[in-house]
Amino acid sequence: MEHRVGEVDDVRREGCRMVEVDGRPVGVISVGEEFFAVHDRCPHMGASMCAGSLCGTFVASAPHELVYGRHDRVIRCPWHGWEFDLETGRSLLEPRRVGLKTYPVTVEDGVVVLHS
Repeated sequence: MEHRVGEVDDVRREGCRMVEVDGRPVGVISVGEEFFAVHDRCPHMGASMCAGSLCGTFVASAPHELVYGRHDRVIRCPWHGWEFDLETGRSLLEPRRVGLKTYPVTVEDGVVVLHS
């Protein structure tokens, strides 16, 4: 099923636009030229992920060495700081056990479209 989210420029300006998919809140998030969509409730305590922040995280670059990376590819829960990969929805701490549902997003004739 397709959900027309809105004009590209409007969604980009908002940063995160909320839509409802099968009775569930979904945040459509603009990052540069790309759009991502995730279930808007943190699996920990139910906070709105769209009220959180986009950030990066530290990634291994060599043994015992970390560097900042994945800029704007991590979404952080506003209540307790749980972090999730924006592309896959998987938790950075426990990727095999915890995650957010993600949805494909396309742009068609200047309109952002979420596919469920």
